[in-house]
Amino acid sequence: MSDKPGRNWPWILLAAVVLVTAASIAFDKYKARQGPPDPLPAEVKPWFGPRNQTELEQAAQVAVDGARARLALSPDEWLRQEVLARALVRGFRATGSYADLAEADGLLDKGMAGSPFPAGPSLSRAEVSVLAHKLDPASKGLDRFFAQVGEPDDGESAGAWSLKGDIAFQRGDMKAARLAYARAEEYDNNAAVALRQSMLALRTGDPDLARRRVNAVLRAPKLSRYVKSQIALQRVTIAYAMGDWKAAGEWARFADGFFPGNPLAMAHVAQQKALEGDVAGAVKQYEAIVAKAPLPEVMDALAFTLRLQGRGAESRAWADKAGALWAERYRLMPEAAAAHLVEHELALGDPAKALPVAKADAQARPHGASLILLARAQLLTGDAKGALATLERAEKSGWRSAGLYLALADVQTALGDTDAADDAREEALDLNPKATDPAARYIWFGHD
Repeated sequence: MSDKPGRNWPWILLAAVVLVTAASIAFDKYKARQGPPDPLPAEVKPWFGPRNQTELEQAAQVAVDGARARLALSPDEWLRQEVLARALVRGFRATGSYADLAEADGLLDKGMAGSPFPAGPSLSRAEVSVLAHKLDPASKGLDRFFAQVGEPDDGESAGAWSLKGDIAFQRGDMKAARLAYARAEEYDNNAAVALRQSMLALRTGDPDLARRRVNAVLRAPKLSRYVKSQIALQRVTIAYAMGDWKAAGEWARFADGFFPGNPLAMAHVAQQKALEGDVAGAVKQYEAIVAKAPLPEVMDALAFTLRLQGRGAESRAWADKAGALWAERYRLMPEAAAAHLVEHELALGDPAKALPVAKADAQARPHGASLILLARAQLLTGDAKGALATLERAEKSGWRSAGLYLALADVQTALGDTDAADDAREEALDLNPKATDPAARYIWFGHD
């Protein structure tokens, strides 16, 4: 018996070699999955375009004024209507003006109605409809685009298939979205396609792939300073989803410094201050932003931050201001404003007001984000069973986020199933180790 260890040690060594080899292979696969590290901020280079928010807004206004003057010379020409519409959308992206978006939407309706089928601004119609969350007009625009005689160029084809993917994504069909984005990539492997694939990967539970795709775009040449700053903010969103608050702070501050004056970038920095414990600094920065750019989403973030600090009267004052602005946006472009209005009412207003808007939005766009908002409205208005069914529908679609599982935990708690609630929280923490950190409540921009 005493000589058994001597006889067995070769087999023990062989088993150890196998285990080490397997671990090495697994680690190599893990490294490959991770991809290269984030680029250093100093490595991100701009190519052209405005250098700051002021120049961006000025350039957008010049484009609108020029297009408006040309349209006045021939007001029934659909091509000139399309040019003005695209300029207005550029203005909307620069300033957040829903009036610009609504005017662009109306111009494209005129252009489509006033041009012989299948001609007309069909691709622009689809693009603006997706931006405004109007999926049926978007689909009709794409159908008309594909019906046109002649082969579109690769850029147009990539754009059309990207929009098909966007429509599928918002309708909760993740498989169709993935296939459409892959088709778009075949025509033109550009930054716009990569960013869409990144967001799809993030919302289906693959933040590493999402990060790699965004990093590739950050490294890419020939993108404007403004575009790269917005891509950096998408990198922030990915970092929040992974619980990597340090990376979120680095890229938020990069975006703010790379393209100075942008309210969204500044709001991300303010939010990051709150996460890092400087809540007073966050409040001060939010107040400075809304003093120059009275955006309701920033007012909401300010109001919610104040509420978490127990400053109820100040919170209500900002919430009321934001609510009035959301109401006006909802009047102008209801589909575009719906989810924002729901979020406002759930966090700062009346869940009963949120519920019908959330139902309509989830009916039109049954993807995970809309369904989670609906479930929260259902839970807060006493319908926990309905909320559970809504969240199960989101999960069945392939949506995977810490926000989904935290909502599920709240619903299961309300239904008295503590084991299921604990399991849901574990799922959330597997995706985002900081999902239940009390400071995570400060994340208003880029949350899931």
